[in-house]
Amino acid sequence: MNLNKVGKEIESLRMRLKEIAESRQEFGIKNLGEGMTTHGEELQRIRRSSRLSKDKDIVGFEEITKSLVEELLKEDENRRVVSIIGMGGAGKTTLAKKVYNHAGVRGTFNCRAWVCVSSSYNHKERLRTIIKQLNPITNELLDMLEKMDEQDLEERLYKDLQDECYLVVLDDVWEEEAWDCLARAFPDVCTSSRLLLTSRNRDVAQHADAYRHPYELKTLGQEDSWQLFLKKALGHGANAGCPPYLEEVGREIVRRCAGLPLAITVIAGLLGKKKLKSEWDKILNNFGTNLSRGQSGVSAILDLSYADLPPNLKFCFLYLGLFPEDSVISVRKLIHMWVAEGIMQKRDAKNLEETAAYDDVERLCSRNMVQVAEMTVDERIKSCRVHDLLRELAIRKAEDENFFQIHDTRDNEISAKSRYLAVHVLPLDENYLVSSTPPLRSLLFFNIRRYGKGISFSSKSFRKLRILDFENIGMGYNLPKGIGEVRLLRYLNLRGTFITRLPHSVGCLRYLQTLDIRTKLRALGILCDTF
Repeated sequence: MNLNKVGKEIESLRMRLKEIAESRQEFGIKNLGEGMTTHGEELQRIRRSSRLSKDKDIVGFEEITKSLVEELLKEDENRRVVSIIGMGGAGKTTLAKKVYNHAGVRGTFNCRAWVCVSSSYNHKERLRTIIKQLNPITNELLDMLEKMDEQDLEERLYKDLQDECYLVVLDDVWEEEAWDCLARAFPDVCTSSRLLLTSRNRDVAQHADAYRHPYELKTLGQEDSWQLFLKKALGHGANAGCPPYLEEVGREIVRRCAGLPLAITVIAGLLGKKKLKSEWDKILNNFGTNLSRGQSGVSAILDLSYADLPPNLKFCFLYLGLFPEDSVISVRKLIHMWVAEGIMQKRDAKNLEETAAYDDVERLCSRNMVQVAEMTVDERIKSCRVHDLLRELAIRKAEDENFFQIHDTRDNEISAKSRYLAVHVLPLDENYLVSSTPPLRSLLFFNIRRYGKGISFSSKSFRKLRILDFENIGMGYNLPKGIGEVRLLRYLNLRGTFITRLPHSVGCLRYLQTLDIRTKLRALGILCDTF
């Protein structure tokens, strides 16, 4: 090999590459993909902007926040009720959280608790929720609360609060009856305690305290609406602006949100991904089409945002609708579930399915379709929640597509078409799992009371089941022996149950990826030498 000749050829190639580079600059030619957002760059942008979801960025609530804090801290030894009212999506819960976490409020009330009352009110569950926030969580406490009737629970809560200066937030109270039931358990004993109530219904607030006017949360003005939009869509501060070519159409879209923070943040999450004026014009036109069909402004915006989701995010968003209203959902649990469903695709050789699932949580949060509930110390999303209006959207879309079913009354029949089933707040019949539902892929139980020593199980009814979630349900002490015959099962959650032993057949679950056995018992016997 003639090294001198090779050297000259390399030098010639270098000169040629230099000439090409200079020509590209002269004619404005960019690298392939330059100016476009890559997958990694998009995630970095999402992670940088995730801080924008924190309460400090509430726009237009400064004065009412100050007034509410002052009202709660007034010198008055009597128990008092302070109410916030407003239409759905106006920001009542966000404002209440801002006040609840205020430093002055935290320092004044030595006992604080928060409960979402909601339209599907269950008195015993709400009492249990408050009591658990006021006491250290132990197996003994949980077992005792399970056995208590309504009167016992009311007396226990009254006793816990009797000598305390407490603040309890009753979020989303729909009916006067719900207030009447809860009010009995809150002592009025000259400790300067307060109850902060939020409701869409003025009558509920006035019924709770007829002598004080509720704080009515008005819709945002045009300028506050625009500033909120800029923060959520473009990540800009109050002094930054919108690109001139987008401002006119952007302001028109925001105007149609009618000052509702939820509508503004969701449409901002949609438009924040789009940089072309033609894309913004299309959203505005589609918005008008939905309104002409009789939808409300909020409903039209939520529908547009859902329609813009890619297929994998649509699945993830709908799946969140299975969880009860106002649930704080563990992101780690979601990741395990979505991976078990087999819908997570690796985006490159180094990208695990778990990473892809977490990325999808971040994307839903960046689109403001899902709210961040809690962050880890390294600023990763630890838990999330779904606004009740967005959850209603997920349920409506799921019903249209026969995607899932929520079974919340004894009279409901399990649909033979549903692929995903959530069972909410029911006594668990011992023959419940014998029902034939061949297409079912996920079966989730929430807030189920104990029934006897065990339950029956028909493996033939669940041949396609991937996910079985028994977390915190009172199902007795034995896992059904036929569990090992559910051959495709990938996720089995027994956390918080009283299960004492795992049957031998668990070892036959060859596709099992996640087995959560953090039960309420100190020891768990595993009767399986192959597991």
